[in-house]
Amino acid sequence: MKARKTLVAVAKFALVAAAGAAAASLWAQGRPETGLLLDAQTWREEVVTASTGPWPEQGWFRLVPQDRAVEVRSVKPGDPDTTVAADALYFRLPGIELMEGRRVGYRYPERLQQPRMGVDHELALADTRFSLRVGYVAQGIEYTIGYGGETYRYVLGGAGADHTVVRAIADLDGDRQPDFVVDVDDGVYLLLSTQARPGSNGPTAHYTEEGS
Repeated sequence: MKARKTLVAVAKFALVAAAGAAAASLWAQGRPETGLLLDAQTWREEVVTASTGPWPEQGWFRLVPQDRAVEVRSVKPGDPDTTVAADALYFRLPGIELMEGRRVGYRYPERLQQPRMGVDHELALADTRFSLRVGYVAQGIEYTIGYGGETYRYVLGGAGADHTVVRAIADLDGDRQPDFVVDVDDGVYLLLSTQARPGSNGPTAHYTEEGS
């Protein structure tokens, strides 16, 4: 298991190292760059201890889902971080800054923890109205999100995906639009509105939980 975890971390680090070179190619194709998302265990065991090599020092943000909110903090691998919740996430995407502090979330998260499939939900985050529809498609589970007169689609989890949970909805990047943290099967996905374009999108960042 330890060897597998190290291999996973090495692969994640390779994504960081290649990010700068990949960005120009991705934008040339009209697709945003993909970020890095780690769970708390990987952060502590692989990044903080640097057991898989030197990780970038700058540009990390810690996201901790709370009751109707997400706590966002800028962090570095060397920062004291001994009391963080087990469900904390660590995100990095060069050039992207999240808004720090307690980011107020959707007021009724229990309604969407296990969203009703194929149902159009009309929702509001502060004074921003948005819609959400979750459904099964051949390639996985599709999230269709609407705001500002546009629609944004994400197909997550891969073929055969059959379970999803909305962990959090909040404005994490400061554009007054909803951002999402969702689970699909064993994957955790971050969907930032500033990185989305009308139509089909990939997740801003994601990771697959250990043991899957």
